[in-house]
Amino acid sequence: MEFTEFEALRDDSGRRLDRILKRIFMSGCFRCENIFKLIRKGLVRVNGEKSRPDRIVNEGDIISVAAFLLQKEHPEKKQEIFIPRGFSAKTVFKNQHIWIFSKDAGISVQPENGAQFCLSNFAAAEYKGSQGGQPLSFRPGPLHRLDKHTTGLVAFSQSLEGARWFSQELKNHSVKKTYLAAVENHFSAAEPLRYDDSIGGKEAHTSIQPLAAGMLGETEISLVQVQIETGRRHQIRKHCALHGHPLFGDTLYGGKKISLSGLSGCRFFLHAWKLSVPENSLGIPPELTAPVPPLFKAMAERAFPGLQDFSS
Repeated sequence: MEFTEFEALRDDSGRRLDRILKRIFMSGCFRCENIFKLIRKGLVRVNGEKSRPDRIVNEGDIISVAAFLLQKEHPEKKQEIFIPRGFSAKTVFKNQHIWIFSKDAGISVQPENGAQFCLSNFAAAEYKGSQGGQPLSFRPGPLHRLDKHTTGLVAFSQSLEGARWFSQELKNHSVKKTYLAAVENHFSAAEPLRYDDSIGGKEAHTSIQPLAAGMLGETEISLVQVQIETGRRHQIRKHCALHGHPLFGDTLYGGKKISLSGLSGCRFFLHAWKLSVPENSLGIPPELTAPVPPLFKAMAERAFPGLQDFSS
């Protein structure tokens, strides 16, 4: 019987055999039968020996799969990544563990219905295994959410170690995410600057620091710095709207549509400005920032004339 061999790389180490096999079948568009049955029959072997589904695979192990199993279930289509005109991958930091982009407005992080391009597909296409090959069970992906029309920092995994570390630190609230936003209405001294309202039945915590108050046309505008301790979907947009300060332009949550000359191309002004991370062995700097985009700067210059270094 002929076998096809797959070598386990560093990012496969520590994973169960059955889970790695599932990835092999899925990624190659192969017909996936009962994996447990295949292992039991000896149609899948590790280092030439019969194994168990729960066997932990180590770097350098050779996983052999009966060649007849690796027949295409359906023709594999060549996937070409559509790159929008003017797109450039604005890398803030990148190493073998983490890739951090500064995202433009209008770019989706993950695939959406009808979208021809997203950062996830771009990152996957650019990814190259740190050991000179493609791991069997690891694929790079986004480590947190960022709305399509929000600009700024978004982190992608480049290794299993990086994904696990970043995800755990997010869960521990050790990674601090700071945003800049333009919201409607001015703040009164009596207003709470920490919002603890639940979102979707889950606790959510947002802190607001007003930086400046101004006008855009006939609309009162406040420039704020926002920190979130949780990562609920649309958390900043929902919390600000709930407390009478919808993002300027965020019509989904009660904001006024932006119709001012030179700014109408922006849905709302929300910028993921800073990531602060704890001390680590992965080589990630303690603080990373994304420059404020031109439209955001233009808005601030009109609404808050004379304001200096608001992103410092």
